[in-house]
Amino acid sequence: MDEFELIDRLIAILGDVARGGRVLLGPGDDAALIETPPNTLAVATIDTLVAGVHFPPAAPADLIGIRALGVSVSDLAAMGADPGYVMIALTLPDDPAAWIDGFARGVAAGAHRYDVKVVGGNIARGPLNVSVSAHGWVEPGTALRRAGAHVGDLVCVSGELGGAASALGRPDLASPPSFDVVSSLDRADSRYPLRRYYMPEPRLALGRALRGVATAAIDVSDGLVADLGHLCKASGVGGRIELDAVPVANGCAKALAATGGDDYELCFTVPPGSRDRLAEMPTAVSVVGEVRAGTGVAVFDGGRPVSLARGGFRHFD
Repeated sequence: MDEFELIDRLIAILGDVARGGRVLLGPGDDAALIETPPNTLAVATIDTLVAGVHFPPAAPADLIGIRALGVSVSDLAAMGADPGYVMIALTLPDDPAAWIDGFARGVAAGAHRYDVKVVGGNIARGPLNVSVSAHGWVEPGTALRRAGAHVGDLVCVSGELGGAASALGRPDLASPPSFDVVSSLDRADSRYPLRRYYMPEPRLALGRALRGVATAAIDVSDGLVADLGHLCKASGVGGRIELDAVPVANGCAKALAATGGDDYELCFTVPPGSRDRLAEMPTAVSVVGEVRAGTGVAVFDGGRPVSLARGGFRHFD
């Protein structure tokens, strides 16, 4: 089966997530045609997931598909954008026919879940990796950015942290339950870390709700300490985190919750006077620290400064 037959097979499985809505021309031509909402700015991002780095090479293809989609769409959430569409580029090893079926099913499930269309991409032969380019829209002047935090702002984070990082030490990470089982897991299930790892939940509704409220925002992909550090650097400020205030996933150590990646929650800053508005957000939000003068991120535990061996994930270290 050549790449064109593989593409046709993928499009057939994607079904309605590859057409309709603002997609005037989807997969199958040299490029897609997308209707742009009036009076908006385009928001674009891309992420590459490499086998053996971002997922186990033997992981089920459907879980790789939904994970790859969620990772990129999370960047749209961090900008406060409305989701629009994605494009996917794959390099696959030999004999990928069965793999592409599972991958397409995972992508289709993610596209429905995250309200995006799949409008095109590319397939080539090579070591297994997946690149997803995600696109959305935001009204001028409303996009959330890493720059903008001010001294005295509250540092906040959504959801719970450390769940996905906890999955990395599990022996069943590369051989989890089937897609249907994993998709139905809840926080009470002992396998919940696998769901958090393979099925990130882009905080799209929260990102939109933070327009005009947050002074800066970023999604937690490399770890809270590391990503808050990126936000502080862009804003020209420093940050302080209280470990006791970090919302920790069940069974996760505090230090891992602060440094482990792959949670794809939102870390953001708000003025102190906006604290009451946090209760109105569509996702549970915790205040974990504050913005301070200076540089870097200081971490405290019970009022005492602590040094964490790593602030988060780095590709080149």
